[in-house]
Amino acid sequence: MDTSERILELIELCRRAYDKGFVSGSGGNISLKDGGDMLITPTGRNLGVLAERDIVRMRLSRKRNVTGRDKGAAVIGSGVPSQEWRMHLRCYERADVVCVVHVHSPHASAVSCLDIDPDCGMPVYTPGYSVRVGRLPVVPYFRPGSAELASAVGDLIAGGATAPGRNSVLLANHGLLCVGAGIEQAMNIAEEIEENARLFLLLGDRGRPLSETQQAELAGKY
Repeated sequence: MDTSERILELIELCRRAYDKGFVSGSGGNISLKDGGDMLITPTGRNLGVLAERDIVRMRLSRKRNVTGRDKGAAVIGSGVPSQEWRMHLRCYERADVVCVVHVHSPHASAVSCLDIDPDCGMPVYTPGYSVRVGRLPVVPYFRPGSAELASAVGDLIAGGATAPGRNSVLLANHGLLCVGAGIEQAMNIAEEIEENARLFLLLGDRGRPLSETQQAELAGKY
C-alpha cells in the first residue's frame, strides 16, 4: 500500500471516530505505522474534517544528541503533530502495533472520572468485551502530552517480564487508548470499551458481570 492510500485510511478512521461521537472539537488523536514512520493527526484540528495535507509524518526512531540524551522524534515535512505524539511513539515500540487510537468517547471518559479499581476499571459484562479487553487497567492522571503519561501508557502497552502487553488502557480523567495490528482491531477494542462503559453506567450496582470461570471458558473460542 502506498503512502497516499495509508493517509486516506487514517483520515477515514478519524471520520469514523468522529461520526461515532468518540471525539469532539479538537480532542483525540489517532496514528498509523507506515514503514519506519508514523502518520499522526495534527494538533488543534477536528478529526472529522482532516485532509491529506493535515496529516503529520514522524520518524519512529528517536533523535539523540552527542551525549546520548533523547531529543525527541523528527517531523518530516511541515505540520505540528498532536501533543500526544510521545504516547503514540511509545506504543509503536511494540513490534506488532500498527494503529493507535486515543479517543474521548463519552461513556468511557465518564468511567475514567470515577473512583475505580486501577487494576480493573470496569466489570466484564459481555463475551466480546471479555475476549477483546478483559481486565482494563487505569493509568493515573498525568497532564496530556507529558512524558510521564507517555511512559505510563507505554509500559502497560509494551508489557514486561511480570505482565503481558496490553491492547487497551483507560486514562484517568481523560479517555481511553487502544492499539492493534490493524485499524479494525484497534477500533473494535475502542467500541467494546465504550459499550461496556455504557452498560456499567446504566446498571450501576445492579449488574451481573461474567465470572472468572466464564471468562476463562471464552479464551480462544470467540
